[in-house]
Amino acid sequence: MVVTAIGVTAGELSARLEMDSEALTMTGSLSGRVTPRSGHVVTVSPERPVGITREPAYRGTPLYGKILVGNGPRSATWVVVDRAPDEARADNRIYLDHNQNGDLSDDGDGVWQNVGKNLKGARVGPHFTSVRGSWGEGGRETSTADYGLMLLFGVDKAGEGDVLFMRTAAVRSGSIAIGNRSLRVALVESGAQGNFEIAGAADATTSFTQRGVRTVTLLVDADGDGSFGAAEVFDATKPFRVGDRNYEASTTMDGVQLTLRPTEKPAQVVKVPVRATTSNKDSALLKRGSIAPEFTAVDRDGRPVKLADYRGKIVVLDFWATWCIPCIRSMPHVQKTVAKAAAGDVIWLGVCVWDDRASFDRWVPMNDAKYAFTKVFDPAGKDRASSIASVGYRVSGIPTLYVIDREGKIVDGFVGYTGDDDDRLEMSLRQLGVVK
Repeated sequence: MVVTAIGVTAGELSARLEMDSEALTMTGSLSGRVTPRSGHVVTVSPERPVGITREPAYRGTPLYGKILVGNGPRSATWVVVDRAPDEARADNRIYLDHNQNGDLSDDGDGVWQNVGKNLKGARVGPHFTSVRGSWGEGGRETSTADYGLMLLFGVDKAGEGDVLFMRTAAVRSGSIAIGNRSLRVALVESGAQGNFEIAGAADATTSFTQRGVRTVTLLVDADGDGSFGAAEVFDATKPFRVGDRNYEASTTMDGVQLTLRPTEKPAQVVKVPVRATTSNKDSALLKRGSIAPEFTAVDRDGRPVKLADYRGKIVVLDFWATWCIPCIRSMPHVQKTVAKAAAGDVIWLGVCVWDDRASFDRWVPMNDAKYAFTKVFDPAGKDRASSIASVGYRVSGIPTLYVIDREGKIVDGFVGYTGDDDDRLEMSLRQLGVVK
């Protein structure tokens, strides 16, 4: 949302920001630009809190916890994980008291959006949701907003027992007037508890292995092109440069008010990752010019789909799984890239591998409208040793993409997804002349 910026004192700039609770979901507007670190961990217990007055019928063992977002009087949301045995992962449920009335039976069916890898001990999730964020003082609520979260459930390797892992999916965003330009800005706090205060936040270079560290990231569209480039992502605790001036930022705890103050302190130097055209993982894939191995997968209706069906077309062959977070995060980027080609020139064929059919059948109708690719399932299921990806295409990790030309020959292969600046697929399609 664009908000008119207002001056505070001479030289200071201020803007009001709005909450975007889905900006860091897998398909969110900033999912390829900001990777949130692990935030607060919610401990769970089989002891039922007195605040829960009504519950659904559980399938397994209910484990209770409390999610806190903000410091206001309504910052607490009850959560219950209905814990199923490892061999029945699809039976896991999660119930959140979204309306904060103590009744967990009126807040949805509890189905996890993703149940995760089908391996013993693997975490359940991710599950994207939003809860009430409440901010205030003296017992009085001064602001509120829906706050987006990514949830995972599993064993806490740093301690004992099961816990609920949280990452933020929410961003405060708006615009601020600098000089004669109105520039987009966005604010991300990694603690997953709704504390956007820059004062007291940790250095953004703190290792991602240190769980629960709260950092604050500030994005400023400094060049005014309408998007956030890699060089426009700043550690909010340090001075930064926009145009010919350096600024320091401060915020209210709820993130509603962003203030920039000119400073003579030196600006931080943003290190833009260098994107390699190939990697060691890429080089282990099938070689350019080799014939793409033939295979037969099945669509959701059980009909056979063969690679040969697309001979004469350029094919972007995408190996993915419903439990693979990087796979899902890459899909909006792949879709935008493929859409740059003329209609019908490029076929995006996504083969779900190393997964079970039930998960595929659940995922497709939930996401079919979001992604315009042909979605098929590897009949080998979870058997990696006999999968299409492993046997024919030397895939050791996903997502893995291959570009196949009209004659059925390999043009390029890419492993992983490195964010919005990952231009390997676009460069390959440019070389084939289908993207300008």
